[in-house]
Amino acid sequence: MKVAVLFSGGKESTYATWIAQHQGWDVEALVSVFPKGVESLMFHFPNVRWTKIQAEAIEAEKDELFGLREGLDETREELGIDGVVTGAVASDYQKSRIDQICDELGIKSFAPLWHKDPKILVNDLKIAGFNIILSGVGAAGLDESWLGQELTDERWSMLEKLSKKHGIHLTGEGGEYETFVFDAPHFKDRISIKKTHNEWDGQSGYLVIEQASLQHKPAN
Repeated sequence: MKVAVLFSGGKESTYATWIAQHQGWDVEALVSVFPKGVESLMFHFPNVRWTKIQAEAIEAEKDELFGLREGLDETREELGIDGVVTGAVASDYQKSRIDQICDELGIKSFAPLWHKDPKILVNDLKIAGFNIILSGVGAAGLDESWLGQELTDERWSMLEKLSKKHGIHLTGEGGEYETFVFDAPHFKDRISIKKTHNEWDGQSGYLVIEQASLQHKPAN
């Protein structure tokens, strides 16, 4: 099975990539769509340009798209993919649109995380060893101090409390926050983030990665 992964650099699409590889599928490309701005309903905005270095860490091909349907059609023709993998968890809008496009193109749509219990998903990410930072926040209880913070066990516990208090989705599926994965079990190298700054409007904002590089990981 040859697949492309719709890849934002966040925890869900990175985890979905890992799952696809564990299925024995050939991940032919990581496909990133560049949204028009921070209010995109479909795709992550913060730091999408750094998905290129994540692709290098995973040792995967990288495609950059500005139009979803046209881009996936080109990827299908060039790489001969059989399907598209997404990290959709709870967004009916996102999943239904991808499903429709794949159906029109005659390829399969896979969403291995679809309707996965948020607490189980978080636990799976912890056990697998995903290293994640918050790259954008936009919900009650999440202030500027969260930007750039690694999601450690302590931070996940704090997020769970905020989820219960304010009704936000634990994994940020409602756009409450965005993430960036700097290391994972399928990364050959980890990403060292050298320089960042925050863009903050008083209620929401995002972390801008200015400099980053690959750092060798010792063999296990």
